[in-house]
Amino acid sequence: MSIGRNEPCPCGSGKKFKKCCGRVEGSAIHGVMQEELESLQRELIDYAMEHYSYEMKKQFQSLLHTYEALRKDPQVYLVAFEIWFILTKPVKNGRTILEEFVAHRASSVKRERTRAIFLTWPRVKFIAGAVKEIQDNVYKVEDVLSRETVSIRARRQLPIEGVFVVGGLLPFEKEHTFFMIDFHFEKQLVPQAEKWLVSQFEQAEETSSQEFLAKDWLSILEGIFVIYDAQKQGEEQSVDYGELTWNKESQEKTADHLLAFLQEEGIGELRQQTAVLLWNVYCQKENPTIRKPEIYTAALYALLQSYQIVETDYSNSKLASRLGVSAASLSKRAKEMEVVLEERLQQGEKAVQV
Repeated sequence: MSIGRNEPCPCGSGKKFKKCCGRVEGSAIHGVMQEELESLQRELIDYAMEHYSYEMKKQFQSLLHTYEALRKDPQVYLVAFEIWFILTKPVKNGRTILEEFVAHRASSVKRERTRAIFLTWPRVKFIAGAVKEIQDNVYKVEDVLSRETVSIRARRQLPIEGVFVVGGLLPFEKEHTFFMIDFHFEKQLVPQAEKWLVSQFEQAEETSSQEFLAKDWLSILEGIFVIYDAQKQGEEQSVDYGELTWNKESQEKTADHLLAFLQEEGIGELRQQTAVLLWNVYCQKENPTIRKPEIYTAALYALLQSYQIVETDYSNSKLASRLGVSAASLSKRAKEMEVVLEERLQQGEKAVQV
C-alpha cells in the first residue's frame, strides 16, 4: 500500500507520515518505539513514586536488614526492590502498579504499534541465565531454569556475550526489553550461579520457574551477589605461586604436575589455587620425599572430588589409570593425606557451595 508523505501516519501517532514512520526505514522504527517505551517506563516509575511511595518505603524498610549483600550497595538494592515491587506486588483491587498504570495510560499512547506493545507489559517475565548470542542490539539469553532462549532488545550493543544476566523483562513484540536495568556478572560466575539457582528452585514450593523468580526475586539476587562477593574476595586473595615455599624441589615439581593436570581437566582458577594451597600445606606439615608426582596428584585429586571441590566423578581405578599409577597406591596415599588435610578440605567444600 502506498502512503502519501502528507497523509496521516498509519501507526496512529496523529502525525503526518513524513514526520513519523516515513522518516525511518525498516527496523529503524524499533528505535523510535524503544524511545517511546523507555519514556513510558520512566512515567511508570514516577507514577509509582507519586501514588505508592508510602507503601514502598514501608516495605523497603521492613526488608532492609534481610539482604546483607545487596545492602552493601544501597542504590543497587533500591533499584532491585523497585523492580520487584512495581512488577509483582498487588496494591489495589489485586492489581500491580504496572497493571494499574497500563490501564490508566494506554488510551493516551498515540502510536498504535507502541500502544499495542504497551498493553502487553503486564505479561512480565523474569530472566536469569547466560548471554548465548548477540545479534546487533538483540541478546539471546538462555534461562537457566526453563532453558528457554529469550531475545532481549537493548539500546546499543555491548560486549557481554557469556555473562550471567538477571532482570525483569517487559514484552517488545516478539522480543523483550529490561525494565529499568539488568544486573550482569562476569562469565566466571556462570557455573556456580547456575548450580546454586537450580538447587534453590528444586527446594522451592513454586511449581513454575517464573513463579519462583518473581516471588523470590530479592532472595535470588542476594544469593548471586553473595557468590559474586565470594569470587571477588577469592580473586583478591589469589595465589602468586612464586611466593609459596617448598622444602624440596620434588615437592614444587609435584605442584607443577598437579596444576597441569587440573588445567587439563578444565578446573577453574579458584579451585586450582585451592588444590595447590592444600598441597603446600601438606608439604609444610609432612615434608614428603617425592619419587612419583603422579601418585600425589591422583591422591589429592581424589580428595578434591570426595569433598566436592571439583565436580568430576572419576573412580579411583579410572583416575589411577589416567595418571599411570596403581589404584591401591592412590587409595593409600589419599587416606594419609586426608588425615592431615581434613579440616582444610571441609573449609574448601563449604566455600564452593556458597
